[in-house]
Amino acid sequence: MKSLVLPDNTEFLVAPSAPFHFDGTFHKPSHFPDGLSAWEPGKYWQAIRAGKKLFGLKVEDRTEAGKPSLGVSVFHDGAIFDSEIETVKREIVWRFDLDADLSEFNKLAKADKCFFPVFKRWLGMRNSTAHGLYDLLIVAVVLQNATVRRTVQMMSALLENYGTRLEFDGRNMFAVWLPEDLANVSEQDLRDLKIGYRAKFVKRLSQDFAEGKVDEDRIRGLDKDDAKRELMMLYGVGPESARILLFEACHQYDTFDHIAPWQQKIYSRLFYKRPLVPADLIRDDITSRYGRYSMLAVHYIWEDVFWRRKNEKIDWLEKEIRL
Repeated sequence: MKSLVLPDNTEFLVAPSAPFHFDGTFHKPSHFPDGLSAWEPGKYWQAIRAGKKLFGLKVEDRTEAGKPSLGVSVFHDGAIFDSEIETVKREIVWRFDLDADLSEFNKLAKADKCFFPVFKRWLGMRNSTAHGLYDLLIVAVVLQNATVRRTVQMMSALLENYGTRLEFDGRNMFAVWLPEDLANVSEQDLRDLKIGYRAKFVKRLSQDFAEGKVDEDRIRGLDKDDAKRELMMLYGVGPESARILLFEACHQYDTFDHIAPWQQKIYSRLFYKRPLVPADLIRDDITSRYGRYSMLAVHYIWEDVFWRRKNEKIDWLEKEIRL
């Protein structure tokens, strides 16, 4: 494991589209604790790359009089180029969907008699990801066929052996390795970390990214169907991983077309207050109600229950996530 201390910082402002919900955008309590970011109300930290260079990132809510504003600090060691600042700014805007126009979705949400209180509570929340495509793929791989507890164990083992520990702004956190860092790491070395069959996926994906076979910027610009085809060509990416990537990495809001069994149980409780409802019925019902915003609507309702979990015990939810 590498370590990096970043004592200097450069600041700038970003203005998200209105309305904007800072905490709902920058903290997703449904995500497993991966050691790659930190949050407290109105503040957020993570590692971020500009090219291959690592930086520390701090984002603060500076909204005043209803006008959204973010104060961004980029932590570095020594000089930082304007082009690197621009790269970081562009990535923040894209990853956290800060330019999104949600006016049509907000009208749809206002007309929803059942879930309007949820939508109102999180008005302006974006679907977002802290990660670029490679990092998000690694997360998707360790999520496959595993409990949350098991996923945390596998991700921790990978980061402790191949990640970089960053120190900045009084925080310590990990950054995912570069794909080429695994060039001389064998599949058996990865299996020795107790990640099982996923070792071959991590190795193969790393090779493809290191060799420049994946163009993330191009995939971001594709329509949903073309982007899905591209993503499904990546080694180890199945329907559920593709759905996650389309929604989080590409900001496609109408990707509610595949429901994993563990999600089916949670959706059944959230939408029908029943232990188990057929997946096809859930899918058809949600898509008829929310149309091209189906996954975004589900995201609001999904995150809302995990925010509740921070303050109260929800027995049926604990049984399903098994953290």
